[in-house]
Amino acid sequence: MKAKSLRTLAAAVLAVASTAHAATKPTPEAVTDLFLRTLVLSDPAAMQSLNDYTRPVRKANKADGDFINIPDTVQADKDYAKDLAPVMLEQVKLSDKDKAALVPAVEKLMQSVRDAQKRSVCTVGKSEPITQDVPKSMLAVSVAFECKVVSPPEKISGFLQRASKSSWNTAQYREAIDKLRVGYENAPLTQAWQGALPLTAEKKNGVWQNIFPRESIDVAEVLF
Repeated sequence: MKAKSLRTLAAAVLAVASTAHAATKPTPEAVTDLFLRTLVLSDPAAMQSLNDYTRPVRKANKADGDFINIPDTVQADKDYAKDLAPVMLEQVKLSDKDKAALVPAVEKLMQSVRDAQKRSVCTVGKSEPITQDVPKSMLAVSVAFECKVVSPPEKISGFLQRASKSSWNTAQYREAIDKLRVGYENAPLTQAWQGALPLTAEKKNGVWQNIFPRESIDVAEVLF
């Protein structure tokens, strides 16, 4: 093969590679999917992808560390039931001794809620541009999403309201809590939760970000 032909082929290969690299640049929809997998499903792979994606911009802006502290977030996920159980028990009308006896049952309930959350199935819609009050150097979009989440026979908020009007003893509370837990474990994904995540990017780098994503993605509001 002639040298000119080799140069032509090499140039063509580089052009294709460059195009393929550009095509893999995450879209706002893809970034929103990563946020949903991070905040709803607690997926470490999605957390890592978000960190890898935002790291160059964070370094350029001299921000400390990665966007997500993955070890801390994974540990918080493991501690979810243990941390939430006392919060629920604060609203139970029993003595401290009786509340302590209910800790195992409430921790099992909270773990079932967490597991139910991770069964959610989320889809991302199309991004819509935002133009109002956006600086000329920035781009902004709103990305719609919908998640199918569990729809238990009774949620924790309703349970606590009902319990506040009762005079249950410890055994009755335990029985009711166990029934509530089973409801979450067997609940179908028939509740539709819809929202939208705003994202911004500097025109010079096109990296889509949301520094406070939990303000838009808080699945607890439909689980409890």
